[in-house]
Amino acid sequence: MKYKIGQLVNLPETRYKGIIGTVIAENKAGILVRFNGSQQLYFKEEELKAYKKINKF
Repeated sequence: MKYKIGQLVNLPETRYKGIIGTVIAENKAGILVRFNGSQQLYFKEEELKAYKKINKF
């Protein structure tokens, strides 16, 4: 598994621009990611990108 449970990821830019989620689980359906407090969806590994905090100071 490329992403660990609890890791922050950026969701696909095509539909979820600027949305960050948390990896919850992985199974045959894909990687389950929770975002916006209570929503969760399955994504393919290649759709996600590891979140990197950018310091603007």
